[in-house]
Amino acid sequence: MILRSAKKWAKTTTAIAGDDLISELPDVLIQHILSNLPTEDVVRTCILSKRWENIWYSVPTLFFSKAITDDIENFYYFVDNCLKQRKNFMIDSGIKDLISFKLYFNDYFRRRKARLVDKWLAFVVENKVKKIHLKIYKDRNTNSSVYQLPPRILDSARYLTVLKLNGVELDTNSYSFSFPFLKTLSLVYIEHSKASKVDLVYKFLLGSPSLEKLQLHIYKFLSMNDQPRLQSLSLKFLEFKGIRNEITFQVEAKNVESLVLSCLQFDEIDFSACKKVRNLRLGYHNYVRPSNKLEYFISNFPLLENLTLHFQYAYFEHIRISNKHLQSLVVETDEYVFHYGKGMINTKIITIESAPKLEYFRYEGYIDFSILFESSNSLNGEIVILDKQDYFDTKWFTNMRDFLLNLKCSWNIVTLQVCTSEALIWPENLKNECPYPLLNWKHLRVITDCKPEKEYVLKDALMNLTSLETLSINGKNIF
Repeated sequence: MILRSAKKWAKTTTAIAGDDLISELPDVLIQHILSNLPTEDVVRTCILSKRWENIWYSVPTLFFSKAITDDIENFYYFVDNCLKQRKNFMIDSGIKDLISFKLYFNDYFRRRKARLVDKWLAFVVENKVKKIHLKIYKDRNTNSSVYQLPPRILDSARYLTVLKLNGVELDTNSYSFSFPFLKTLSLVYIEHSKASKVDLVYKFLLGSPSLEKLQLHIYKFLSMNDQPRLQSLSLKFLEFKGIRNEITFQVEAKNVESLVLSCLQFDEIDFSACKKVRNLRLGYHNYVRPSNKLEYFISNFPLLENLTLHFQYAYFEHIRISNKHLQSLVVETDEYVFHYGKGMINTKIITIESAPKLEYFRYEGYIDFSILFESSNSLNGEIVILDKQDYFDTKWFTNMRDFLLNLKCSWNIVTLQVCTSEALIWPENLKNECPYPLLNWKHLRVITDCKPEKEYVLKDALMNLTSLETLSINGKNIF
């Protein structure tokens, strides 16, 4: 099956590139290209030309991904056979350059095959692999935790710089957790074994003195009588999403510069020691309230430069933002909530009270969300209006007028995106009742669905909005 696919793929590739061009490519370039492909596609290249027959053996990356439609037995056979051939090549050639190993089970894993996976991981670890990305889910037949990394494998992976685990179980009592070179750690849907007595994140931080990036998604901290503080002097990037914990704990990562938080209560994790945060992204949900908690949380980062707020099922009345170092502010709203869940959302107002260094602002959402600027900064920005409607009535244009008028600071370059140009063209019968707002915009770039014959109408409408120096529509310079 693989050989037939390879021949078909090779004929297509050869027809496009030609045998001569393929043969003339330098080895370094070939390996670079193949390093970014799944191993199944890499193996297919062996029949492109004689020069390529063995070159796939020296590609420093291995990437196996089982799609839902794949035959499970063929997948296991293919991976096992590839690794056997790779091992024989390493023995014969002495080349043991293995950088990355990725294994994705996009369908459910078979628990009875655990020993086979153990063997694969043992092989790559023995060859000092630098990056491992393992994605496994529960056995659909037993609905039990699928795969527990054997201690002998994790304890031997001392050369790892990147470790990404998804859907596996770990026993903190069985591993040494010594990773002197580890830079990136990602833990998604990770479970503690029943025997675990110490939280595994705590153990990882203790054993990873060079760790710079930590991602935790859908994770429950292990409850202990004496909850340890999560301490690290090397961490620079920290991401928590869907964290569950029974008591408040403190994160002491004094050198963290980027923080991403979503699906959690801001007051259940103490980040007060993280004073060097410059980049902050917050996913704000309806169970995180009142809004003064958010305001207080943001104020704890005195060096903050870039702030992103993503609202999903949000319930609040008024959020005020003040920060003397803030340079960039992004506000995003969940399209499903705002389009289909109207009535769930209370008053939606964000006021930028004091941000003297603010240079860039981006908003993506509906026009029933008010952004108020109390500063006189000259900004560059992007405004993406979600306007999926059957028709645009008086209420729409009234709300659009009020929304734009609230953005009353001085703007330099503005990119305005709407789904259809009709959302910006006031009907004749409304121009007196609801006149165009007068905006202080200099350079406007509009992205929208606009028929060529309506372009001049859209141009006139935009000229009524503001006195522009330059205008472009869908990349075309109007003046």
